[in-house]
Amino acid sequence: MNRQAFAAVLGVAALGIVLVGCASEMAGGRPDAKPADRYRCFNPTFMRGFQTPDDHTLIIESDDNQAYELSLAGPCFGLEESFAVGIRSHMGANEICDPFDADIVFRDPTMGGRRECRVMNMRHLTGDEAAKYITSPKSAAGNSSNSAHP
Repeated sequence: MNRQAFAAVLGVAALGIVLVGCASEMAGGRPDAKPADRYRCFNPTFMRGFQTPDDHTLIIESDDNQAYELSLAGPCFGLEESFAVGIRSHMGANEICDPFDADIVFRDPTMGGRRECRVMNMRHLTGDEAAKYITSPKSAAGNSSNSAHP
């Protein structure tokens, strides 16, 4: 076998090893790989409620008992006093998966009129972090939490 043929065979073998490694990672072969978050996205049509810990954070509670923290671009004055919020999709999509997919829309009870705030970061809350924002379906109807519709 000449050098060129040997180099070609060696190259094909190396490519095969790389492809097998990539396939193994995609199939969850890496022990340190995190599984994909199946709740990474949410549909704002199915919001059950919201909370405003401060004027630049909005916590969305979905009807499937999931919580999402939306960090807003700068302070969103009037949001904490608002009784209802809406989420306007930029691309007309049903699901919000990335922070730049949507804006928060609400009526400002202190200044009057409709206001909008841009979402800059979004993350799905889990465990104890989410538990403080999730209400049980039975208590959701009778509690005094905020509504999700403007």
